[in-house]
Amino acid sequence: AAEVLSDWTCTCAAPSVGSAVAKVATCAIDECVEISDKCDSCAKGTCSAVGQTCDDPDTAADTLSDWTCTCPVPSIGEAVAMVATCTIDECVEMSVDCVSCAKGACAAAGQACDDPNTGSSSLADWTCTCVAPSVGQEVGQSASCTIDEC
Repeated sequence: AAEVLSDWTCTCAAPSVGSAVAKVATCAIDECVEISDKCDSCAKGTCSAVGQTCDDPDTAADTLSDWTCTCPVPSIGEAVAMVATCTIDECVEMSVDCVSCAKGACAAAGQACDDPNTGSSSLADWTCTCVAPSVGQEVGQSASCTIDEC
């Protein structure tokens, strides 16, 4: 009777995951998956604690600290191995359902749009500014433009 010699299994040591039968296992560590209550990686918790999404682009066991936190739409921002700084430029239409439609409101009036503070907690501070030779500026709406003929 022939003996079966290829029934052994290699299993990766925690926090890595992976196993293989009769060969060396390929081990992976997804830093965005919390491994235990003690959280060997904490990347997921770091991002989710501030409402951001965690992504580990390369789960190879030898590529640690490459995870990213990404800001939720409509804000913009991403950072590697730390919480991202999120910004919202209200003069950039993010989608068909745009956040404030500031760019559209200003453009419809033939005016320039500017968001002086793109911090994600600073909303409705965008301005419409009249285009020269007209003058005028309004916050949160199209401006009343005047021309000084003198």
